[in-house]
Amino acid sequence: MKIKKFLKGLLIFFIVLAALAVIWIAFSLIGRIDAAKVIPDTAVIRITVPNPSRLINGLLAHESLDDISTVPELAYMSPLIESLKENPLLKNRLLHNLMGGKMELALLSDDADGSFAAAYDLKLLSPLLRLIPIASNFVTIPNLYYVQAGKNSRFEYRLDDMTVFIGPHRNVLFITNSSKVFEARLAADNEALPFKNIKISNYDAAVRLSHQFINELFSDQDPKIAEILDSLEFDSTVEAGLSIYPKKIEFYLTVPMTSNQSTLSKFLQSRSRASDINERLPGSTQYATILSAGTLRELYQAAIVFMPDMEDTLKFAESSSRIAFGLTLDELLFSWTGNEYAVFGMEGRPHPVYAIQVEDERKRQQVFDKAFSSILLNEDTRLSLDGTRLPRISIPDFLQLLLRKWDINLPSPYYTIYRDFILVSESADTLLAALRAMQRNDVLPRTNTWRNIAGGKTAATAFSVYYSMDRSMPFFLRQNTALSGYLSLYRQGLVRISFNRGVVDFSFSLIPGSGNGVTLVGGYPLDIGRASSQVFGMGNRIFFAAGNTAFSMDITDNSVYDITGQGRHWVIPAVGAGGKDAVNAWVVSDRGRVTLVDGNMDPHENFPVLTGLRISAAPVAFEGCVYLCDDDGHVIMIDTKANQKNWETVFTVPLISPPSFLSVPARGRTPGANYAAVYPKSFFGEIYLLDAQGKTLPGWPAPISTGNIKDDEFTASVGIGFGTPLVFTHNNRVLTAFVCQTGELIVYDENASSISPFPLFLNNMFYFQPVFDGTYLWLISQDGTLYRVSLEGEMLYQNIPDFVVKEVGYITFFDTNGDNIPEIFITGEGNALHAYTRNFRSLEGFPLPIWGKPYFIEAQGGKKAEVFGIGMDRKLYRWQFR
Repeated sequence: MKIKKFLKGLLIFFIVLAALAVIWIAFSLIGRIDAAKVIPDTAVIRITVPNPSRLINGLLAHESLDDISTVPELAYMSPLIESLKENPLLKNRLLHNLMGGKMELALLSDDADGSFAAAYDLKLLSPLLRLIPIASNFVTIPNLYYVQAGKNSRFEYRLDDMTVFIGPHRNVLFITNSSKVFEARLAADNEALPFKNIKISNYDAAVRLSHQFINELFSDQDPKIAEILDSLEFDSTVEAGLSIYPKKIEFYLTVPMTSNQSTLSKFLQSRSRASDINERLPGSTQYATILSAGTLRELYQAAIVFMPDMEDTLKFAESSSRIAFGLTLDELLFSWTGNEYAVFGMEGRPHPVYAIQVEDERKRQQVFDKAFSSILLNEDTRLSLDGTRLPRISIPDFLQLLLRKWDINLPSPYYTIYRDFILVSESADTLLAALRAMQRNDVLPRTNTWRNIAGGKTAATAFSVYYSMDRSMPFFLRQNTALSGYLSLYRQGLVRISFNRGVVDFSFSLIPGSGNGVTLVGGYPLDIGRASSQVFGMGNRIFFAAGNTAFSMDITDNSVYDITGQGRHWVIPAVGAGGKDAVNAWVVSDRGRVTLVDGNMDPHENFPVLTGLRISAAPVAFEGCVYLCDDDGHVIMIDTKANQKNWETVFTVPLISPPSFLSVPARGRTPGANYAAVYPKSFFGEIYLLDAQGKTLPGWPAPISTGNIKDDEFTASVGIGFGTPLVFTHNNRVLTAFVCQTGELIVYDENASSISPFPLFLNNMFYFQPVFDGTYLWLISQDGTLYRVSLEGEMLYQNIPDFVVKEVGYITFFDTNGDNIPEIFITGEGNALHAYTRNFRSLEGFPLPIWGKPYFIEAQGGKKAEVFGIGMDRKLYRWQFR
């Protein structure tokens, strides 16, 4: 009987519960309205979020969310993001299901004070809105008040410069900072306009916005875009969609537009198709720009709208072509070209490849034959690579002038024909590599990277830009703005523009990347002119020199300061000069003028100092002094008060490599000490270990080579080496290492005695001395072989392909990820910074296109580590480690 009563009671409970649920659902459905209907029609921007729960999940799972603090203009959002990620409510699945109602946000245009409105459909939770008057008795939040006014009862959140009104309207929670808008919601019957060109369910957020907003958004990025927008007419509201995935973000914009310019109107009224060259880009493509909007003639006519001087250039090219070849410009260029043009670069290839569609091959051949028969244009067909003949042509000046209007410079390019495209490049090797990839069908659309970034979108396009920021910087990210800074967090991107009968579609796909790669910081690279290959840093300043000028740049706003004098200049941080956070630098000319400057390049008191020295080696700074090597064998130290002092030791030959220094802190009763190591390059081949005052320590100098024979095939050289000895500590011992040119590596203790198992014979050619990362010695040979040598004599090595180190190069180490295990960085003769772990694994994103000595900034708080470097393109680069 008890079981029957229990079951009966349980059944009644569930029936009552079900009835209450039905009643609750009925109440939530009665009188429902679309959240969009309470938003005023006078909105400059309207954002629709179909499912806020899905949007929040996507944002919190997005890979680049933690990197937002690296963009200075967005750093203030980091605390909010951290609090959201740690909030347990946002991880509650039931709450996510209940938060599935649509949200509408709007910025209103009829108020000059920046009024906004928001509406959120609570769906099944909407009956709770009727409980607000009761809940108001229990709510005690600073600045939050409940005002009873009948149907206009609401919460008011009162701030110094604004009051936010919060109240219900049927199933919608309404929020605005305008009392007029809040009161008007009761009579609101605004039409919830449907999206015409996008399906909002496909996106995490959909946006309607005015064309004025589009103008401001894109005009700030590039002045050329601003000129284009001024000649366009927007026919209706612009629509956009945003989707956020863990490893990708997609943005889609559709704009109905026309133009009063006939040349532009023709493009806008056309319908784009998939480009042929896009299917033939090599799989190793790192960046590509494809233009397939129209013929070359049509493109130049459209360009005249924005570049009036283009018409004069065309007229000059027309007359020059007639004189030089007896051909009109139409015959020379327009008669055989199609409507697709591209430029792309491949991994490891410094020169790009240009591709032009050939519409009429027979006509092209006739034009080329006639042009090459003239005395002004030659074709060299002697080069044959891998069985393929690659002709080379010299382009006349008038055609160069025309090409430069499109930022193309091809002084003497090679070319080849592949199917219906002519491929052109300054590098024969690059051209052949592209040709072979196309012939093998090793193309970009077959790669996972392309499928990820381009998948699910139409291939029809009139203009597209594909880029990897490890190799290139698209034009729309070169401005230092908050938008460009945020977009720069994504290593790869694909931008597409297509025309569809008066509607222009923009799509933007971004991939953040992962692992130990790097991201180019927004606003970089910066054009700095011809500069030295070394970058130094201190605090929030970096220093570099260019000829007779030394520069300081504040990395917080990229403001630049300089100091100029006669002769070559060096600039190095003045370590130990001033207080703990002081930023100072030594500026030294090759004529011996020394100036201690602050971060703004203003000289300190008593500076500059004229020493009358003729500098034989680059100056170095240590413990608040700068050390100068004179061509008479002296070393002079100058302190921050402009006092000068000569080293006690005078060398018989000038030092062509500066001293290296080591500071050993006091340990127990053992006092601290400073050391300097020097190699005066001469026939005798000796290295010195001295104190910081230049007094040679007992037992020194020591030879750089033992002269011993290792085996029958190799004999060590005596007294030949390059660079500065390495002085370092290991297991509380002061050690000095040196490698001679022919590869004998020797390590001495403080008493100038060689430690076992050294010397080691590396059987290679060396121009640079080793570095010590706390555990291993690292060396790089002339042929690019990287050596890791332990102090127990264990030796491992790996060759870096196509890498040469001779007169120019550096090897250094830096801990990129805070695991206390440094990575190794090497530069050589070329424009490439290579990076390896201790286990010879190449870091993702490397090599980077810089040369010389880079400068690293350690991670601080939530800010990731960074590296600065100068490229051979005379630009200053700045990357952030992921």
